[in-house]
Amino acid sequence: MFIGRDYEINKLYKLYNENKFECIVMYGRRRVGKTRLITEFCRGKNTIFYVGEEHNDKLSLKKFSIQIMEHYNLNEFTPEFESFDTAFRFIGEKAKTKRTILVLDEFPYMVSSNKSILSILQNNIDHHLINTKLFLIICGSSISFMENEVLSHKSPLFGRRTAQFMISPLDFFDSIKFFKNYSNEDKMKSYSVLGGVPQYLLQFDSNKSFDYNMINKLYDKSSYLYMEVELLLKQELVNPIVYKSIIEAIADGSSKLNEISTKIGETTSKTSIYIKSLLELKIIQKLVPITEKSNSRKTLYNICDNFYSFYYKYVAKYISAIEQEMGEYIYIEKVNHKFYEHQGYVFEEICKDYLSRKNKKSELPFIIFKLGKWWGNNPIKKKQEEIDIVGFGEDKTLFAECKYTNEKVGISIYEKLVERSNLINSKDSYYYIFSKNGFNESLLKLEKNINNLTLVTLDIMIKEFE
Repeated sequence: MFIGRDYEINKLYKLYNENKFECIVMYGRRRVGKTRLITEFCRGKNTIFYVGEEHNDKLSLKKFSIQIMEHYNLNEFTPEFESFDTAFRFIGEKAKTKRTILVLDEFPYMVSSNKSILSILQNNIDHHLINTKLFLIICGSSISFMENEVLSHKSPLFGRRTAQFMISPLDFFDSIKFFKNYSNEDKMKSYSVLGGVPQYLLQFDSNKSFDYNMINKLYDKSSYLYMEVELLLKQELVNPIVYKSIIEAIADGSSKLNEISTKIGETTSKTSIYIKSLLELKIIQKLVPITEKSNSRKTLYNICDNFYSFYYKYVAKYISAIEQEMGEYIYIEKVNHKFYEHQGYVFEEICKDYLSRKNKKSELPFIIFKLGKWWGNNPIKKKQEEIDIVGFGEDKTLFAECKYTNEKVGISIYEKLVERSNLINSKDSYYYIFSKNGFNESLLKLEKNINNLTLVTLDIMIKEFE
């Protein structure tokens, strides 16, 4: 089963059908489904698929040679290539007359064993590959490496790429396709725990109850998900202890730089360096009010990955008990009743996903160019206010409130949203209210009588993009 990635697949096919040299750079965090996407695209095509490993240069070249020779049925007659340069030239010769895909997956591992591969590849592109029908895909899970060593202007490969794809986790509407047998509420709960990483979504079995999956797939010390965060941080970071402390501080409610640094006992300058790495890994994100510049003093940080967020809020603090095989007790007695706290924030992100999808289909009252959150001072009430979602168009603004509660939303929520929207200059305002469980009669009646109010439930959102 292959889910989502319609844009990427369609774009790859379009480039492939141009039948000329292409150099595609694809990257994204581990487990996000890059290799699965490439495999799906390459199905039935003339493909050499090489996956880099943590070997020395000699063994790396030997395995690359074997992969090439097996593809051309020459492994019994031809020894390994004497260098990566001759290997690339050989593939280039073969690709002069026939469309050939060469995938270099986990490319950072190849470079770690031979720093000159970047220059070797650049030279081959410039002199031997550019006039062939080679479709080269360079793929890597180290985001910082791919951005700094492959895509940046300092890289030998700078200017050689013909397209690049940053592969992000699936959005809510694609993610819940993994849970065909679940109710909409359980789909929402599953996404709030696992996020949009396919490898994590595959761990839950929607033929089993949500609670069963939580207890056996996350709160069991032998389960894949239980160890995942710890292993990934050790793999990605040199000193994971400080990074873990930062993530834990953010999960515990610290969102400003000075709050985080105080919580972990480090200087703000040192903390900001660690935060930069977590931003590159797409584990945390930097937030500023939509009306502010990126260097605003109102900057906040939050965990943008649902799985990391849930893990550090509701799993990490109970590690000792889970190790004593008390995971089921912890989940039922300490965690299950707190789901609404976690889901409230996730619901906001889902509503943004919904608006983004509608926006791409031109199904909103106007085209939104910028979508985000707003918070700031209310000079009249002399207190801080926030608006869950704000969308700016050319001369129109969308304001949205997101309520994930069991109660039906009433007209007072609309009135508060209108009042807060007056804190932002707008010629023409539209209001969206999102609710898990619907709206009371007074608000439904109001929607029918005015043109700039739209009410949307979780069920409506899911049904629209099934």
